[in-house]
Amino acid sequence: MSKVAGSEVAKRPIGVFDSGIGGLTVLAVLRRMFPHEDFIYVGDNANNPVGNRPKHEISQIAMNIGHFLAEVPVKMAVVACNTFSVVALDELQATFDYPVVGVAKGVRTAIDTSQTQSIAVMATKATIESHKHKEEALELDPQISMWEQACPDLAHLIEQGHLDDHVIHASVQEYLDPIIAHGADTIVLGCTHFPFLTDLMQHMTGGEKTFIDPSYETAQEVKDVLESHNLMNPQTTKGTLDLCFTKDKELAERMTSLLIPPEEFNLRLIKL
Repeated sequence: MSKVAGSEVAKRPIGVFDSGIGGLTVLAVLRRMFPHEDFIYVGDNANNPVGNRPKHEISQIAMNIGHFLAEVPVKMAVVACNTFSVVALDELQATFDYPVVGVAKGVRTAIDTSQTQSIAVMATKATIESHKHKEEALELDPQISMWEQACPDLAHLIEQGHLDDHVIHASVQEYLDPIIAHGADTIVLGCTHFPFLTDLMQHMTGGEKTFIDPSYETAQEVKDVLESHNLMNPQTTKGTLDLCFTKDKELAERMTSLLIPPEEFNLRLIKL
């Protein structure tokens, strides 16, 4: 990257990637915050779900996407997946020349929001087993009460398009019950798929819980990288959006359209 003039690098797109559609929740926030940036999104839904896989498989899937983005080329990448972030971020950052930002944990926001100093995190099995959210919470506030709730099948159900039916209701209730019993008043959505269900979960908890989407903390970290590396795109027109998935183009288009108007993106199938 150093061999190319800085202004030319700044015109490259920002890469955003996930194991499927979950990272679209992060992408939607990034596009609102950086309207003049071009984005390329990779959702490797052919390998979804990743949260229950062995760590070496998770890392390999993330690295394959990283190599794809290097060929584009991108000026930076956002790992819009909590599982990839906790398992593969260090390897991604050590391998590629472009800056790589992992998804923020949202714990700081949760602690600042909680009225009872009791918070919870809902995430995939791999993310929960890393205990990264709990470690950060206790580092910020040793007195905080932190409940870790693994949700093994939730991301995959969302990936299949279950957003408001009896299947997703039953699954969400199963994971919310222990959190409610624990007494947490603030819940971190520790998987980028989960914000698709924010309205449903607020309804199911009677509006008595606050749900934290870490995308906003992530966007602030992206801003810091763009500014510190002089990578802000100088264009004044609205940025472009190129979406790449590895299977189920029609379902990907339908789910994307829930967050982003169809006329604002191009979507294609790729092989990694």
